Amino acid sequence: MTKEQMISAYDRHFETVWRVCFTELGGNREDTEDCVSETFLRYCKSFNGQADNDAHIKGWLIVTAQNVCRSLLRRAYRKDKRLEESPAVISEEDECKELFEAIAMLPENERSAIDLYYFFGYSGEEIAGLLDAKRATVYSWLDRGRKHLEEFLKQGGGR
Repeated sequence: MTKEQMISAYDRHFETVWRVCFTELGGNREDTEDCVSETFLRYCKSFNGQADNDAHIKGWLIVTAQNVCRSLLRRAYRKDKRLEESPAVISEEDECKELFEAIAMLPENERSAIDLYYFFGYSGEEIAGLLDAKRATVYSWLDRGRKHLEEFLKQGGGR
């Protein structure tokens, strides 16, 4: 991969990768920046000279960003940290903190499906391809995720 190809991919997909990481990490900006960097580092290592289409690159970056974030969250020093302790400094989106927390608390498959469908506009068919699942399974994840979010938000965010 040339330097120009990397810069071009970074410019086109930075915002998307940042939003994925920000959502996955419940609004923690420092960890978001670390995971974005790690995602693009993995991109550089994985796409050495390959000329893939832009949709494939975007999908690969989204799934990789989710995996990088989840790896970070699984580490032992993070297990005891609750989402409420994460700094969620979102200027105009502060009222959405509860929604971000609710999404972050969903089971992994439901969270991925919700993120890809609502935040990134992928269809059920496209999500199935990205997550290596059947289309019907993706729609089940979306349905269960919406129900879990509704329950969580009706309860006032679990407070």
